[in-house]
Amino acid sequence: MSEESAAAESQVESAGDPSSSDVVIYSFNGVRRVAAASLVQPYNFRQPGFLSPRDANQYTSLHQKYAQNLVARLATFLRLELTCDRSSVRCETVPFRSFCDSVTQPTHLTVFQFEGLEGAGVLEVRPKTSIALANRLLGGQGASVSEVDRNPTEIEVALLDELVVMILKEWISSFEGSKNSAPRLLAHETGCRFLQIASDDCAFFVFKAEVKFGELSEVLQLAVPFSMVEGLAGRAPSSASKPTAEVRQKPLHWRSPYASIEVPITAEWQVRMISVGEAAAFSVGDLIQLPQELIDQTRVKVSEGDEFFGTIGVEEGRLAVHLNDRISKE
Repeated sequence: MSEESAAAESQVESAGDPSSSDVVIYSFNGVRRVAAASLVQPYNFRQPGFLSPRDANQYTSLHQKYAQNLVARLATFLRLELTCDRSSVRCETVPFRSFCDSVTQPTHLTVFQFEGLEGAGVLEVRPKTSIALANRLLGGQGASVSEVDRNPTEIEVALLDELVVMILKEWISSFEGSKNSAPRLLAHETGCRFLQIASDDCAFFVFKAEVKFGELSEVLQLAVPFSMVEGLAGRAPSSASKPTAEVRQKPLHWRSPYASIEVPITAEWQVRMISVGEAAAFSVGDLIQLPQELIDQTRVKVSEGDEFFGTIGVEEGRLAVHLNDRISKE
């Protein structure tokens, strides 16, 4: 018997007979030993790896912008002041079972899929928030009632689906090249007990953000399989890590007289063309129906010239326009 084999057997014998709470394991150098079962955790090597610190920072930055854009869009749609602190945005990758354990029950969950992407995700909007949003959609103030302790009704869920689709569209559009993937709502659940969309050890990407409106301050939570995030075209970490060619620009020289020149800036929408007869028929109190898509088609003019496309919203109680793209002048 070799010295190494004798040493391995002596280590096993010194540990004593394994009890029901002990398991036999092998160390990195192949030595067999006994360890407490509580110290051993299963790991599925077929699952994708978790986010590295660098990727986690890049995804967090991406989702901070997503949260700000979403709040501005919802504020305009609901005509309600909403805020979201950038410091409250969290991105992490956890096993599906860990995500389920973190969900406060009962709650309101929406199961969804995206066209062209594998797997199904979950969006959590807690009951008090769901009921308050449904109340606002029905023409109410959107205020929460502290003693309300119930799940949304079928009518309220149907109303909320419009907001859920808006939230998901805004999320998928955050990834370059993925704007054509449309969300499809599959089911609604009040808890994770019957949520069978993935195995317990499947890696899930989870986005959390604290959204405040009125007296309410609750966490919005979105979870998708990590494979879905990897499948998104032009995902942030990959595109951000690619080196870009250095472009040398002519240095700009600022002249002090420019500081006193006033330049007018306006934001407007191009609704549609109408006839002179229609325009003459307008009177005070008339309502002009505007398409929802106009929110993302605000044209910002600087000195009477089109410069940017933007999204109009509310920031700290004031109307604001988030500049999205510069208008090319050909």
